[in-house]
Amino acid sequence: MTRRRKESYFWRLPRRHDKISDVTGTYATVITTVALLFAGWALICAATNRRPTLLLFAAAVLLEALLLGFAVGGVVQMAESARHFARAEFVGYLLGCLAIPPLAFYWARGERSRSGTLVIALAFLITPVMVLRVQQVWAGSVG
Repeated sequence: MTRRRKESYFWRLPRRHDKISDVTGTYATVITTVALLFAGWALICAATNRRPTLLLFAAAVLLEALLLGFAVGGVVQMAESARHFARAEFVGYLLGCLAIPPLAFYWARGERSRSGTLVIALAFLITPVMVLRVQQVWAGSVG
């Protein structure tokens, strides 16, 4: 096959980056699973009346790193996509995802009691909901 013929063939292939599975794929599932595991751990710590520990803060930092990768990937996919969806809302939810762990970290740092541990647990529980909302906005309107 000649070079020109190959190039003309590839323009007909579907564009992979427009698939919803790029945003709702394995990475989002990993973030959700990690956040729920950390939430369970934080709730156990709160039930045993423990203060927020350095390990819980490290878990929040790890979740924030995962969310940063999710946000960068989401913005890159949005920039490459020609689909019509609520782009401002999409970016807003991505930024909201990024804001949750640091805000919980700051609040729990000032509340050095069981309540601080519950704040971290709540942040871990909110994160999967926000990731789900990002996926819904990426999917666009259903009706």
